[in-house]
Amino acid sequence: MTSGQPINFRYGPSLVTNNLPSFLGGVALRPNVVCDPVNREARPNPTTGYFVRSCLTTPTGDQPFGNAGRNIARSDNYFNFDLGVHKQFRLPINEETRLEFRAEFFNLFNRTNFQAANPDITSNAFGNITSTFPARQIQFALKFYF
Repeated sequence: MTSGQPINFRYGPSLVTNNLPSFLGGVALRPNVVCDPVNREARPNPTTGYFVRSCLTTPTGDQPFGNAGRNIARSDNYFNFDLGVHKQFRLPINEETRLEFRAEFFNLFNRTNFQAANPDITSNAFGNITSTFPARQIQFALKFYF
């Protein structure tokens, strides 16, 4: 179990902020925060509306750097349980002969863990979660030593 991924809010430069110095390159700019943007109580659907859009505003073109700090929001917690089982069997062929069986389970209880929501306030998918971490995976191995 771990806490969720850190989220950095950002916005893409527009025509107003397009005259930024060239040393910035393709940097993602931070918006202004006017209230708490995380919307944990009012989410009827866990994959949409993760943030309150009205709490984030795009700064003006003459001052393009907003007051949003780094990692001011986090995604949902991550729960994962992995298990490995291993057993060796001696075979009556000779002293060194044995058979080994392994089974490994990743995300054993198949819990759905969502990725972070889209933090780009200029995107149409702002605040939406569009992907998850991998589902349960199981692998088996059989090894013969001689």
